[in-house]
Amino acid sequence: MKKNQKMTRLLIAFGVVLFLFASCSSSRASRQKVASKPLPIPELFSILDSIVEEGWHLYYSERANWVASDLVMEKYRAEDIGGSVSWESSDSVWHVSFFDKEEQNCILEYQYDLKSNKPNTSYSIRPITSVERTNKAIKDSLISSALNLYGDSLLFADSKFGSPNIDVVHINDKLIRLYFLQGTFIPDVIPFGNDYSVDFDENLRPLAFRRYHHSLIAMKTKREDGKIVVSNIHSHLQDNPFITPTDICNFLLYRSKNMSDFRVYSTVYGCQFSYSYGSNKIITVTE
Repeated sequence: MKKNQKMTRLLIAFGVVLFLFASCSSSRASRQKVASKPLPIPELFSILDSIVEEGWHLYYSERANWVASDLVMEKYRAEDIGGSVSWESSDSVWHVSFFDKEEQNCILEYQYDLKSNKPNTSYSIRPITSVERTNKAIKDSLISSALNLYGDSLLFADSKFGSPNIDVVHINDKLIRLYFLQGTFIPDVIPFGNDYSVDFDENLRPLAFRRYHHSLIAMKTKREDGKIVVSNIHSHLQDNPFITPTDICNFLLYRSKNMSDFRVYSTVYGCQFSYSYGSNKIITVTE
């Protein structure tokens, strides 16, 4: 993909474990906390699996937006594009719609079926549907509330590095999570960090704000001597002792094909967590 297309897409996206001294997670429907004593192994397995599940859920959302953004840029100039909206329907299909400048018509509709693993794209110009308008209104309301309440806490990299991506994911019938993820157009880099989420209830009332990292951690996927990086590691502090769903999402988005895993060192528990792409599991390692 051309560099200017990547930059435009980012701008558009802004509109096992054997045992563990462990604690809590960011599961799809749970909040972060730190336990005062070891968790039972079944509960621990459930927590780690829920992190992986949420990471993939976020990845599918972001990936669908990436693909749709690239497709619309093949037909339209940025100045001719209005808003966009994405959502997951109950039949496990991700939908992304782009609107014209006046936001009266849909100019691109992209769908990705998680079950069949098949995409479908339509460039047919048609009036915006009530479903699209409703989801767009929800997205706009969530972003406005988040920026009003937590805007001063949202820190992102210089625009030369990349712009933030925004994803709305319905965790369940009672919880909607708005994510802010650091994007980049810099090649051979995984942008861990600069990631946040705001939880809302079904009535779009804010519930909680979360900062996943305290800074940007730009991990290279290729060394300066040209050799391939097969894994990398960064550290987490007490407020996020585990690998986070946002870690998994951006690893899946930006990893090289030679990278099979990444690790996070927990400063709280003195161990490493490793996410393996091949097994799709988080395990603990001691070396």
